Amino acid sequence: MAPPTDGLPFPMLPPFPPSFEVRQAYLQWWLICFLGVVGAMKAAGLLAHDLSRIAGLVEGLGAIVFLPRWPFVAERLGKGGYERCFRLGCLLILAGLGIIVSTSKRKSPICWSQALFTLELLRSRSGNSGVAFGSLFYVLGTCCGLALQLQFGIGPFKAEPAHAKGQ
Repeated sequence: MAPPTDGLPFPMLPPFPPSFEVRQAYLQWWLICFLGVVGAMKAAGLLAHDLSRIAGLVEGLGAIVFLPRWPFVAERLGKGGYERCFRLGCLLILAGLGIIVSTSKRKSPICWSQALFTLELLRSRSGNSGVAFGSLFYVLGTCCGLALQLQFGIGPFKAEPAHAKGQ
């Protein structure tokens, strides 16, 4: 099964010059490069903050394995595997960004901009239903992040030190 030629040219470079009509190609390249590298750095502990290793692993998995729609992965997903790969990559990226939003890093414009880029990529291929489904994964990632912080007593759920309770 040959990779489709449907506006997502990776690993070929996007068409030049950039235009609104070919935004899918540029968004795909940006998300793969940026979140692949940043996700790997977070997972390795180089950009440490609450839940960064977990979020980095999820983001990196989406950006490096699924979003590029590698033939060896897509062909194992059956008919429509390339599109499933694409969607799964976007959804994993949004879940990872949702985990980050659950932490003190929620004020970062970088995190929000990557979420908007990913949602635009979904919208350009799947319409409003893609945005709705992507938003659901963003919220699920945020809920998972809050649950993990509660479970491990980090972030806003930090336990007070014993000596501070008596004061």
